[in-house]
Amino acid sequence: MSDVDATTENEELARLLGGELSEVAKFAAQLLERTGAYSVLCPACGSGECSAFLARRGFRVTAFDVSAHTCRRVTRTAGLLGVQVESFSDDIITPRRELRQFDAIFSHNTLHQMRPSQRHALLRSFYRALRMGGILVVSVLSMEDERYGYGREIEEDTFDSGSGDSIHFYSAPELHTELSEFFEVTQIEEMEETHRTYGGKQHYHLLVATGVKMD
Repeated sequence: MSDVDATTENEELARLLGGELSEVAKFAAQLLERTGAYSVLCPACGSGECSAFLARRGFRVTAFDVSAHTCRRVTRTAGLLGVQVESFSDDIITPRRELRQFDAIFSHNTLHQMRPSQRHALLRSFYRALRMGGILVVSVLSMEDERYGYGREIEEDTFDSGSGDSIHFYSAPELHTELSEFFEVTQIEEMEETHRTYGGKQHYHLLVATGVKMD
């Protein structure tokens, strides 16, 4: 798909979904198309907009989340775009279902919601679910994000805003170190994204890393 065709297609998909497409998902789609990936796993898939977008771009997408209700939303979102996404509910960190090995994993804004031991377990799970040479694309909140420092610091660069849910904010060197235990990190880029919320729109400053399973 040419850049012009992709832009037109993305605008149409955004219209169907009633908002803006994830910049990280668009980046991932272009990267995975270049590398020839086909099967993509989307853990902690949320409402499924990214999963449905990747399916519309021609990937075979499997998505899961802890909530069965969320997975039903994924099916509805995929239907809006005229595609199918295999979805199921399971634990995010240690899925009970035995996952086949995928060409790629797209993990969008999940890792930073975990504590250190959970992040380690999640990355190990990603490693097991990728085929050799498979690609991981992961996005996390950067220390440059405007939410950094808001709330009570419960660990270094980790804050609880009072809701009970903590957020860890990454520097690029820390993200590289954490991913390197399991993957060969090929790039880390800064990226900005706008998400719809009940209160309007929120802007996020992200780090987006790409890794490869080598052995």
